[in-house]
Amino acid sequence: MATTKEKPSGGKRNSHQSELETAISDVRSSHGMEDTIWRVGCYKINPTTPSGQKFFILHMLVLPLIPITALVIQNGVTMNTLMGYSSRVSTIRKQVRGAMEIAVFIQNIQEERAEVALFIFTNQSEANFNMSEFQTNKNRIGIQERFSKTDRALEEVPTWPNIDKSLTIQKKLPVGTIGADGSEAFKSKLKFQIQHEVFRVKVREGRIGEITEILAWYEYINDVILDHLDDEIKSTDRSGVWRYLISFKNLLRAIENIGIVSVYGIRYLTTGNVTTQNYIKYVEHDTLIWEYLNSSIHLAPYLEKKFRRIYSGEAYKFYRQSDKVILNNALDLEKSVSDMSLKSSLKYFDSITLYMTQLREALGELRDDILAVAQEELNEAEAGKTVGIAILSFISVVTLIFYFFVKNALAVIRVFAREVIEKVGELEQEKRKTEKAFHDFLPSSVVRDIKKKKVSAEEFSCVTVFFGDIVDFNDLTTDCTPSELIEFMNLFYSNLDARFAKFQVYNVLTMADDFMVVSGMPQNIGDRHVAEIASMALDLLAGSVVFQIPHKPNTKLILRMGFHSGPALGVVAGTKIPNFCVMSDTVTIAKEIEKQGEGMRILISQASKLLLDKVGGFRCDPRGTLDLATKGQIETFWLVGPDNTGVDQHN
Repeated sequence: MATTKEKPSGGKRNSHQSELETAISDVRSSHGMEDTIWRVGCYKINPTTPSGQKFFILHMLVLPLIPITALVIQNGVTMNTLMGYSSRVSTIRKQVRGAMEIAVFIQNIQEERAEVALFIFTNQSEANFNMSEFQTNKNRIGIQERFSKTDRALEEVPTWPNIDKSLTIQKKLPVGTIGADGSEAFKSKLKFQIQHEVFRVKVREGRIGEITEILAWYEYINDVILDHLDDEIKSTDRSGVWRYLISFKNLLRAIENIGIVSVYGIRYLTTGNVTTQNYIKYVEHDTLIWEYLNSSIHLAPYLEKKFRRIYSGEAYKFYRQSDKVILNNALDLEKSVSDMSLKSSLKYFDSITLYMTQLREALGELRDDILAVAQEELNEAEAGKTVGIAILSFISVVTLIFYFFVKNALAVIRVFAREVIEKVGELEQEKRKTEKAFHDFLPSSVVRDIKKKKVSAEEFSCVTVFFGDIVDFNDLTTDCTPSELIEFMNLFYSNLDARFAKFQVYNVLTMADDFMVVSGMPQNIGDRHVAEIASMALDLLAGSVVFQIPHKPNTKLILRMGFHSGPALGVVAGTKIPNFCVMSDTVTIAKEIEKQGEGMRILISQASKLLLDKVGGFRCDPRGTLDLATKGQIETFWLVGPDNTGVDQHN
């Protein structure tokens, strides 16, 4: 409902304030309050003066604010600690993600090493082997494809690790091993690709003659990166993921040692012999495998079940069987390669590849667990921050409560002036209530007439009366609770009031379950009253489509609407609570038209249709003749919507 309310002018406010101050001053003088002196501790104050009141407020605020300030400081320190912890956890989570990404690259380097070793040793023994068996081996993807796969894994590392220079200095390559510069390799991703490609060129050209040259470069890469991961893990020793990260690192190193062992194993099974130094390295790395695997299980006990399943597989059993053969026969120079040893080398490559794949699957599961624990710690840190913010908010609320308590205590020094101030305030409040009540129930023009004592009935030659109601209202409210009904009705009528306010219409109070709106009275706006009602009805129709019933969100709100234009009489009825009433046959006809309409459609009379045609801007479709109890038969039409082809369309 559109209402207007005049605001008091600045002159009236100043006059009222001056009168109030004069009244308080008179009360003070009449009760001898000008010379009132209070002793508060070692101070003397006059509670009737503004400065005395301010001093009294300050005196009463200091004492309760001391413990509150202490609490705020304490909680601030706690919040700072929590925010620092949250920042550390977030950093740890980023480090974990970085470690996971670089670990995938290490896995591809390890797989490339095994492929390169098999490629070199099979080429060296090509005269002794049937190479078609290698070419059809399902676990071999080709040396070039393996290089491409490693390159793709390197490209997927989003950020190249910032590796400490001391790590590359400590891990020096033997001079002239492969022709690549290890000290330059880890300065950037591009430099690593360049140095690694130097090694690959020698592999393709067959210029790698000894197994140590293969292992030297790959061991150098993996040692530097794994040592870098060690440093990253040390920085997380205060986090709950530390144990899992150590287990992850140990499992990664175990796989690294398996890869090294596989190179020596492939050499033996393809060439039939290894050097004494190779054999010592084989035993050393074979021992490290078990140390790292057992350490991983110790730090992450649930890995033991996964390892048992791996150990029961055929791949692991053949790998261990080959391991025993190598340990027992590697130094026997009388042993030579045979067709059986060729098949064994192929099967050994398949088995150890599958075994490493199974361990990497366990590594992937451990990685997911680490990320989950890191996320859980981050959530706990965020929860701690939330609790800290809640405590600060609580302290702030308590501070405000203390402030209001102290402020209310000032009533002691205002005891003599309270009645005057309260009476003046009550009088002003009642005046505002009366003013508001008039505007809530009556149009602004009628309120002005009532103030001027010019209340009388007024005839209007032509107005438009609108009726609308909710279809199946009883079904919507039958099974809802009282609170749901109140919420629904408040939302519905608030929506109506907001939409009525956009048009020159007046919401007439009714006692039924429908709602009535009139335009053209009490303010005469010519023939535009029918356009205002039509636009309002279309707006209500559009609004009902998107309106959501709180207790039945899946049920659509269906409105039935209708209006009629004709003469009407406006009357103000009642004395204590005046009410603006609209009286005429136009109201009755409009209500009957609405009742015979349909949901989500707007039915109008022929009189309204003719006025709309006159105003222009709206499109109507004929409905047919209706037989009304009060009017007989009349032609009716459906209001379809605005007519974009017409002129003077109403906005």
